[in-house]
Amino acid sequence: MTGTEKRNWKDYTLILPSICHCYVGQLAIDTLINTLHMKSARVLNWTCVEPVIAYDPYENTNKENFAFGIEVYEETNLKLLVIQQRGSIVSGKRQEFVDELLTFFKNEQLKEIIILTAFNAVERNDSQLTGDQFRYLSTINNSNNLGWIALEERQDKHHHKIVRDRDRYYIAGGGIANRLFYTAQQKQIPITVLLMLPMLDKKYNMLMNY
Repeated sequence: MTGTEKRNWKDYTLILPSICHCYVGQLAIDTLINTLHMKSARVLNWTCVEPVIAYDPYENTNKENFAFGIEVYEETNLKLLVIQQRGSIVSGKRQEFVDELLTFFKNEQLKEIIILTAFNAVERNDSQLTGDQFRYLSTINNSNNLGWIALEERQDKHHHKIVRDRDRYYIAGGGIANRLFYTAQQKQIPITVLLMLPMLDKKYNMLMNY
């Protein structure tokens, strides 16, 4: 489905992955789409994403449906849009990807953006070594009412907080999440990053380096 027909997605929440460390974002999106039985609503023909075509991974019986490099799924009752990105961002086109996404957000009059990503656990600071391994970063004022742990600010080598706003937070291994968050923030678009700090065991490292 190309989804070229106009749909009313005003005030929907948009959730998307950042291709990242351990593929956490994409796996979470797959789980969300499958659990909510979301349907494909539009294929995004963005030249900044490498083309991909495969059998629909959520359809076990009908092998006539296909999945594409970057695709929009919808759940109308929850007013939820989900983007699944299967193709990598073309080299040198990261900002073009961000611009395309924010244009899509504005054209469809969406409510907010939620990015799912991961933080390379090797880059954790002392306060992140134990306890809950999930963090968030948000421009939404009431987001801390949920009881989540905010992403800690970075420090320089002398353990002083970094003053420059764009450098205060950094998601190591988080893919496009950093660039997308700060660009949306500058444009006053409500955006939240949800991130996990996954630990890799030796077997996984050996597999990834094979």
